[in-house]
Amino acid sequence: MQLGRFRLGLRTLKTALAVMLIITSFYFFHRPPFVACLAAVFALRESWDKTLNFAKVRLISNTVGGIFSLFYFLVHQATHQAAWVSMILLPLLVIIVIVLLDGFNYNSGVIGAMAALLMISLNIPAGATIIYVIDRIIDTFIGVVTAIIINRFWSPKKAT
Repeated sequence: MQLGRFRLGLRTLKTALAVMLIITSFYFFHRPPFVACLAAVFALRESWDKTLNFAKVRLISNTVGGIFSLFYFLVHQATHQAAWVSMILLPLLVIIVIVLLDGFNYNSGVIGAMAALLMISLNIPAGATIIYVIDRIIDTFIGVVTAIIINRFWSPKKAT
């Protein structure tokens, strides 16, 4: 559907559906949906093939970002939430993640890894346990899998 320069396309509808499904299911499990919704938005592409290819990169980048956010959490806890950990260690982790993904030729996953690393690391509530961080890492995977499933069953058929 198009109105002048503005277009409502299938990808937009699929993205909204992914967000709706995540918010609804997370509501029933009493989980915050933010990380999963954002992961789904990042992963959802215009076609099944593109989503599947990008999902591989997303899963790898989410894993890298998640592992480094876990490392950040452990150091932050061990230093009794010292401010320097956020000011110095987190930017160093950003550098390491970018260099690693670039070195393995996963440049298209850098933004996703940064989103996972920073969203998880900078939103850890006071008194959180390691389970909180692991739950947010799992949330990123839930978002990517939701995008894959939606695109698998709701993609335009190719003309034969």
